[in-house]
Amino acid sequence: ASQDTGVDWTHPALHDQYRGWITATQTVTHPYNWYDYWGTANRQNCDPNPQVPCDDNSHGTHTVGTMLGEDPRNGQIIGMAPDAQWIGCRNMNGGDGTPASYIGCFEFFLAPFPQNGNPQTDGDPSKAPHIINNSWYCPPSEGCDFASLRQVVQTVRAAGQLVVVSGGNDGPGCSTVQYPITAYPEVFGVGAHNGAGNITGFSSRGPVTVDGSGRLKPQISAAGDSVISTTPSGSYGSKSGTSMASPHVAGAAALYLQANPSSLPGPVSQALLNAATANVISNPGTGSPNLLLYTGFLAGNEEPTST
Repeated sequence: ASQDTGVDWTHPALHDQYRGWITATQTVTHPYNWYDYWGTANRQNCDPNPQVPCDDNSHGTHTVGTMLGEDPRNGQIIGMAPDAQWIGCRNMNGGDGTPASYIGCFEFFLAPFPQNGNPQTDGDPSKAPHIINNSWYCPPSEGCDFASLRQVVQTVRAAGQLVVVSGGNDGPGCSTVQYPITAYPEVFGVGAHNGAGNITGFSSRGPVTVDGSGRLKPQISAAGDSVISTTPSGSYGSKSGTSMASPHVAGAAALYLQANPSSLPGPVSQALLNAATANVISNPGTGSPNLLLYTGFLAGNEEPTST
């Protein structure tokens, strides 16, 4: 699942993987597969019907492509898990969200319901996704304090869903992983590295000190520098950020889940960590090791690309 700015479901590399698309009948069903928290608000470049998936920013389309994109026009595989299916929720309005919009999308993913349905009576937990990619954070400017989204994340984790989250782009200083939800212990946080396997300067670092925990964050890194992926209207583009790294990990988790169907959420996270390469990152101010162990794997559309 993608909780983001939306998705252009008509993009050729994403169209057939959309759970609402029925290839056998060449028909589409959007209810239970898509929810727009914002309804009819700011539908720029979107269908006026909020039940139809759209992306008013391009960010969400890009991240979904990294998870599972495959373009039948030329056979190009741009996603980690091209046989996976996706559903989505638009949590941001013009690139900005609120605590309520983020919670609303998590509520949808726990038990999907139609756009104008009642979550309590129409929600269907059998249609819930296994993995949720979250390439966003909620700073105080959007109304969040540190604890704002903790309960809903705990609920989703208790339901057996793996919550993969971008680590933030406030590096290179230490303790720059500080906002909901990437700083929470219940999520699998992802930093960004470049094609050479080096942590990027923008990638936020731990330890988490805002709550006094000192916990290790992010747990893993993935390709996040100049990543090529899908953009609206059937095109492609390059973006950089931990937002681009997180869907690599979400897609890798989907591949592992395919081979190990009952492994969510803890075992799949541990399996990815076990397959990663350990790196000690030095304090950018002093050059001394900060004793935090970052792990990562090369994946995606950077050069050089390795498996």
